[in-house]
Amino acid sequence: MADLVLVALIIAFTALCVAYIWWCDRIIGPDEPASAAIMATEPEIEPVTA
Repeated sequence: MADLVLVALIIAFTALCVAYIWWCDRIIGPDEPASAAIMATEPEIEPVTA
């Protein structure tokens, strides 16, 4: 019986963690790795000197 309680606690804790991450994503917004990758691949523009 103690094993079932432990498994239930682990599942409940995992569900709580997932809900917390989902809640934080709603407040802050998800990460945008695509924009960081685009910025990293753009060539640097050097000023033209005369």
